[in-house]
Amino acid sequence: MNGNNQEGNAPAAPEPGNVAAPPAAPELDRMAVKISHLDRLLGLTGEIIISASNISILQRHLSTASVNIDKNSMEMIKNVALTTNRISSDLHHLVMDIRMVPIKDTFLRFRRLVRDLAKKRGRQVNFEIVGEDTLVDKTVAERLYEPLAHQIRNAVDHGLEDPLERKHAGKSPTGQLTLTAYKKEGFTYVSVSDDGHGLNSSRIRQVAVEKGFLPHAAAAAISNAECWNLIMLPGFSTASEATEISGRGVGMDVVKSTVENLGGEVLIETAPGQGTTFTYKIPQLSAVNITDALIIRCGESYYAVPIGNVVATQSFDIKEINTTMERTESIIYLGAIVPLHDLRGLLTGLPLSDDEFKEKGYLPVIIIDAKNGRLALKVSEFIRPQKLVLIPLPEIFSVRGVAGTTILGGSQLGMVLDPFDLIAMSSGRTLDMSDNNFLDRSSVMSPDEVEESAAPAGPAAAGGQAPESSQPAARLPDGMMEESMAEEFFVEIQNILNEVSEEIFQLEKDPDNIRRVNTIFRFFHSIKGNFIMTGFNSVGTFVHELETVLDQVREKELKVNQDVIDLLLDAVKNMEEGLSSIRAGHGYEVHDLELLAELAKYKRTESREKPVVDDADGQFHLSPLGTILYFSKLITQGVRVYQAMFKLGPSFQDASLVAYLIIKRLAMLGDLIDTVPSLEKIEKGLVLDKLKVMFASTHGLDEVNRFCELQLKKLYQVQEYDNLAME
Repeated sequence: MNGNNQEGNAPAAPEPGNVAAPPAAPELDRMAVKISHLDRLLGLTGEIIISASNISILQRHLSTASVNIDKNSMEMIKNVALTTNRISSDLHHLVMDIRMVPIKDTFLRFRRLVRDLAKKRGRQVNFEIVGEDTLVDKTVAERLYEPLAHQIRNAVDHGLEDPLERKHAGKSPTGQLTLTAYKKEGFTYVSVSDDGHGLNSSRIRQVAVEKGFLPHAAAAAISNAECWNLIMLPGFSTASEATEISGRGVGMDVVKSTVENLGGEVLIETAPGQGTTFTYKIPQLSAVNITDALIIRCGESYYAVPIGNVVATQSFDIKEINTTMERTESIIYLGAIVPLHDLRGLLTGLPLSDDEFKEKGYLPVIIIDAKNGRLALKVSEFIRPQKLVLIPLPEIFSVRGVAGTTILGGSQLGMVLDPFDLIAMSSGRTLDMSDNNFLDRSSVMSPDEVEESAAPAGPAAAGGQAPESSQPAARLPDGMMEESMAEEFFVEIQNILNEVSEEIFQLEKDPDNIRRVNTIFRFFHSIKGNFIMTGFNSVGTFVHELETVLDQVREKELKVNQDVIDLLLDAVKNMEEGLSSIRAGHGYEVHDLELLAELAKYKRTESREKPVVDDADGQFHLSPLGTILYFSKLITQGVRVYQAMFKLGPSFQDASLVAYLIIKRLAMLGDLIDTVPSLEKIEKGLVLDKLKVMFASTHGLDEVNRFCELQLKKLYQVQEYDNLAME
């Protein structure tokens, strides 16, 4: 009885009050995609870009070659070159758009962090998020979590004053902490701002001298901007004592290196008594391993320089080269002195022959810059700008001045230069942590780095599934489902936990909002079902106790107050940590005695109804809202209304939970209209072994049947199903 195409009749007349309004269906234009698949697609895009570049090179070569090619053939080759370049560019931008995510998921994770820190330190904090819809590359969003978390800890622990201190200073006892994101002129800006006492430049200078970072005279002579940057040195801290939150001098150097490895920089603004703002200025990555570069030749070797680091290309007369002490050379560019080095000599120790430049009568020079300075390089020839694919060097290799390799025109192998490292080499500096300079690979990251950074950074990884290669097998109770299948449930739990946290914070602002209480209840119901489906019954029991608290709120036996909000948030935090433990290959049970004791205060004796068939006739009885939805969907172009019936198999978990999770899955196909038993009774456990669902979808019957076969039979042990298309 699997998926017969039948015609159905309209449902019986609605009986008001029988069925609660169906939950809002999720957006239909979204789907989960593995990062590894996107990386593979990006790699194929790179190969297409190389092919398009080769066709363009061939077209230019044929147009100048002394070969008789008819005009039509040349026009065809030209059109192919233009078309492939356009397609490769469009494909590249499309892949990058797919990788873009709102930074909201990262930002919302800090709400509870601020709340917990404020409670520990006795602060009153108003936490505000601005620009949460700003789109950034998924990798950037995930890599920013740790540096932002450190900045927020510092702001609450060191930046904001105690309420009484703020009051005596004429401020509001409640401190303001703002997390902001926006885009401007090709950069993404992310800032953490507080209205605390600001940075103490005198104290920073004093610590710099005491810890040997600077001599006394140098500390007194540096500007305020240079003084503030000292706090990003490894081991630097002005805190008089370390706390469990911050103050150990570990963190700001990591913040700096993380942002710089994304090609960005950390900007600091502060004013005594008014507060401090840390801003990350990060280039909007055009690709993860694709970049625009200028191709140059140096002797027999070809190199690529990221176009964003190229200041100018210019030919100089040999007489214009300035020599100091017969060793150091320099040029004058726009009135400024720029040191000049031989590129091949810098990389290999074998400089270009002077005869090469004497024959030409001029010296080709490329001027590059990075955050650590500016440098002029002697080269043999400028070739052309080109979009290329970076192939990072394996970790076992360490080539100074080189970020990776690439394929140039045809099958020509070239090396992609690292401007930051070249400038450091030219001044004789090394790039280690003590030098406070870090490799600026602003052009790209390797797929391996992307894979690694895409893995969740902590218990509450932002709404996603870690790549399979980085995900240890979960340790499941004996006799449960396969681990690969369980991962689907864990991913769904993770996504729901991210959403329910925000709903709880919104409920805190509007405690009388019963609609939001119902939403939170259903989120917990889904979490409970997923935990029980994977065999973690004790966790399911814990979540059921949370549902009991919300039930008391829904029945007006209990009011939403700060204790209830704290209980719900602490429970979510505990489940996030537990889910992380499961996915790391460990088990999970709720052992937080303080949390369990708090939950026990709300425990009550429940009178559970005996499960019965919801309706004797087994018919849909639409509410007025359901009726409107039903008829509106019937007349909507491209939308069909389905009735689906499922026979549930014997299982180790409650049939009502299975029924509820099936309904949640069907919401992926379209809009739910009604269920038998009703949604309210399903939530109360009044289900035996049958479930009927009416829903509307743009998918055809074959697709609906395939969904039931691949999803519902596999995950929920559905024994039989029948889908009926309404006419």
